Amino acid sequence: MLKFISIENFALIDRLEVEFLPGLNVITGETGSGKSILVDAVGLLTGNRASQEMIRQGYERAKVEGVFDLSSHHPAHSILHDAGITIENNELIVRREITASGSNKVFVNNALTPLTALAELGALLVDIHGQHEQQHLLQPSMQLDFLDAFGDNSAQVSKVAECFHKLSRVRSEIHQLKATEQEKLGRMDALLFEIDDIRKLQLRPDLDIELENERRLLASAENRAQYSHQAYQMLYGEEHSSLSCLHGAEKTLDDLVTLDPDQESVVLKVRELRYLLEEIALYLRDYSTNIQPSSARLEEVEGRLSEIQKARHRYGDSVNEILAHLEKIQLEVKSITDQENHMASLQREEEAVRSAYLGLADRLSQSRHRSAEELGQRVQRELVALNMEGVIFRIEITTDANQLLEKGIDHVQFLFSANPGESPQPLAKIASGGELSRTILALKSILTLEDYSKIVVFDEVDSGIGGHVASSVGDRLTRLSADHQVLCVTHLPQIASCASQHFHVDKTQSGNRTIISVTHLQKKDRVEEIARMMAGHSMTVTTRAHASELLERANHPAS
Repeated sequence: MLKFISIENFALIDRLEVEFLPGLNVITGETGSGKSILVDAVGLLTGNRASQEMIRQGYERAKVEGVFDLSSHHPAHSILHDAGITIENNELIVRREITASGSNKVFVNNALTPLTALAELGALLVDIHGQHEQQHLLQPSMQLDFLDAFGDNSAQVSKVAECFHKLSRVRSEIHQLKATEQEKLGRMDALLFEIDDIRKLQLRPDLDIELENERRLLASAENRAQYSHQAYQMLYGEEHSSLSCLHGAEKTLDDLVTLDPDQESVVLKVRELRYLLEEIALYLRDYSTNIQPSSARLEEVEGRLSEIQKARHRYGDSVNEILAHLEKIQLEVKSITDQENHMASLQREEEAVRSAYLGLADRLSQSRHRSAEELGQRVQRELVALNMEGVIFRIEITTDANQLLEKGIDHVQFLFSANPGESPQPLAKIASGGELSRTILALKSILTLEDYSKIVVFDEVDSGIGGHVASSVGDRLTRLSADHQVLCVTHLPQIASCASQHFHVDKTQSGNRTIISVTHLQKKDRVEEIARMMAGHSMTVTTRAHASELLERANHPAS
């Protein structure tokens, strides 16, 4: 519900504040008094585009601020939460500032907000039906939703949408696979070449380290044989070798022990040292004897290392990295092979899901066709009751099984003809502003799409009607206001008399300035205003009596 609106320096309005209430809020006033300016101001609060021409002449800035009271389950809460905007006590404050310099700003609960976000929020808060506006309900997608709501098709629509999204996912996977199929064929050739190239090397972990060690030993064979043999000779082979000297020392120490038994430990240590040197000498003798220089093996090892070095430039810095690369590309080859199998599986799944979708969509389409005839007849009866004799209202459903959409295979259009002999055309293209407003009122008299309270604004819904038809419009506005707050600009006393709250807009001159004011009328003032609407300025006692009777009849309708 729109609780309050404050307007400053907007169009002809200097400063204005209006408090609205639930139910049917009617706005009246003489032609040109500025009633539609209020509607334009509400439009700004819902995200309509602003222009510098909206600023009151002589001022640099215009401001429109509105306070909305939201129900706890209103869908606007979700948008506010996602935008990080806090809301307390379910109260939403929207402020628009328009400047002559063009730096226009939007604030939602004092948070600077993009205009696109306000437009999304405004679509949930307010529906404005004016003389020159195309409404959401005139869009084919909304007309489809309206028909589904009338036919209670929500469960079927959900099943179709679920199947559609599943089909879209499968088709997306197929598209991605197909898009890279040629690329993968080339990739497969490259991978198979690398695998063959690496396998030829017959690698094992740490092979490069082993070969480097072997190459180093082969290259130093002669030096190793020479050094080990020389060491053996020094320890054992020469006449005055270390072991020969050590053996002589041991015999001398034996003689010492006969004289001093306490030196036995020294003899034992020298003997252990001699045994160790003998072991080392024999090892060096065998080591030098077993060295067999092999230029052929050295050449073979160096060749293997050269091959590995070339592979290291292509596949990794070591044999272990090359083997890891081999494992990786083998998995990639397997993946590509698996994808070919996956493609076949996806294509089978696509056909199955498409068949299921078409079955669900066909049943939904049949339900829509049944509902379309009934809804068309009901809307047409409502329009006739709203003084649109000879009107034709029909719902056209075009079914295309080759174009699969989230909500099925149907395209819906509301067709309209106001004049006998003219074939119906899409409603949004040919209906006048007043005809559009009455058609929307007729539709909303039958059904509203929202399951939450919304603000519905009608600007001159009474265009081109009068008498008992105006009373019918008033009855339908009253019914609509039971579930939604309704703001209605009208010239007809029959509609004004139905109001829960009645506001009068007046335009006066003060010096060289035009001032617009809004007054919340009470019962006595309502009688005067309705009498004025009935007779202009030539009001009489009889006119006032008729106005009073009209108000009484609206407040206490015949049972």
